[in-house]
Amino acid sequence: MKSDTLLEVRKLSKRFGGIVALNSVDVEIREGELVGIVGPNGAGKTTLINCITGIYKPEAGKVVFLGEDITGKAPHEIALRGIARTWQKVRPFLNMSVIDAVTTGALLKTNEPAKARREAMEILEFIGFPRSKFETLGKNITLIEHKLVDLARALATKPKLLLLDEVVAGLRPSEIDVITEVVKKVNKEMKITLGVVEHVMRFVMSVSDRVIVLHEGMLLAEGSPSEIAYNPSVIEAYLGTKPI
Repeated sequence: MKSDTLLEVRKLSKRFGGIVALNSVDVEIREGELVGIVGPNGAGKTTLINCITGIYKPEAGKVVFLGEDITGKAPHEIALRGIARTWQKVRPFLNMSVIDAVTTGALLKTNEPAKARREAMEILEFIGFPRSKFETLGKNITLIEHKLVDLARALATKPKLLLLDEVVAGLRPSEIDVITEVVKKVNKEMKITLGVVEHVMRFVMSVSDRVIVLHEGMLLAEGSPSEIAYNPSVIEAYLGTKPI
């Protein structure tokens, strides 16, 4: 493992019955990077995140974080070690206020409710969430606000690595622009390493330092956004007939 490697996935395989979701996948994420993870539906992107974060236990291979083998550990143990994630579908706390929902994330690493609440407020302000809506219940906020709350709740756990699963899915172009700036700010100013699973290629290409492409459970390609955009194998398997 290189000195700046934060996460290393080695020969990871996961099956669901006769379906091979991941087939001996190798992935490395280095400290400070913002890595895009793309591929067609069924390529194994979310399965990869679920194996990294302990939701699934792989049949073979290892997940190594900060030099420690965390393969198959429970999700809360992995969160305590410094890996956070969001989900494809928002998971709102419908009957909790925005500030209380984010405070629950902060309570992972402190048992002081007042301190957790202060940290939650700071994170919401950092990502630009409207202060006037801090006390609004989850059932009364918009989709982009849900996305921001999910992001804030993950950030409140003080991760070293944050994995975002389709954070801009379902959003309008202007809302995607908002999330784009927030994600860049989290990476640059909070110094948090990010892995971003996404289908919206405009978003992925604009935020990523490096892009990993999965196809049929295997690593198809990796490189800079420009290299991936003009890679013939990627174009054929995913992007269509024209470079993006």
